[in-house]
Amino acid sequence: MRTTPKVSRTLKEKCKKNAKNRSKQQYTHTGGSKSFARRIEEEERIEEIEQQDESSRVLSQNDSIAQVFGKEKPGRVRGVGFGPTPSQLFGPNSHGPSNGVQQEETQRKLLELEAQLEGEKLKKKAMEDEVAADKKKMKAMESALIYLFQRQGEELPPDIAAGMSFVG
Repeated sequence: MRTTPKVSRTLKEKCKKNAKNRSKQQYTHTGGSKSFARRIEEEERIEEIEQQDESSRVLSQNDSIAQVFGKEKPGRVRGVGFGPTPSQLFGPNSHGPSNGVQQEETQRKLLELEAQLEGEKLKKKAMEDEVAADKKKMKAMESALIYLFQRQGEELPPDIAAGMSFVG
């Protein structure tokens, strides 16, 4: 596209004016695309969280900043620059910010599994008791059968005697 001399002259004047104004600026804008209202709201939420929970002021994986801005990307720690990693700041077993909700969910699942295990143990114990009672009944029946055969003056048939030796 070819510009006309008038447009070109107007554009050059605007560029010079903007360059002059930029050179007068003391501070450069580094706020990104967030509005001031949004920034103020985030700062208020951080202050509110810090007032409710004093421990959230200390740099941690679940501090007030992490609660307001959300989960950080893996391998990064918000607010400390490019160098430090989560394992350097929070210890070797930290693989990113620890989420309190995730910990609660894991704890809930653990308790649920422990309760389930306890239920299974009770079922096993009941079955073992039932088997023991059945064995006791079988022994009593064996004794009664042996007694009846002895009263009649006979011996147990070999196949029945062999079966009784397995019960035990």
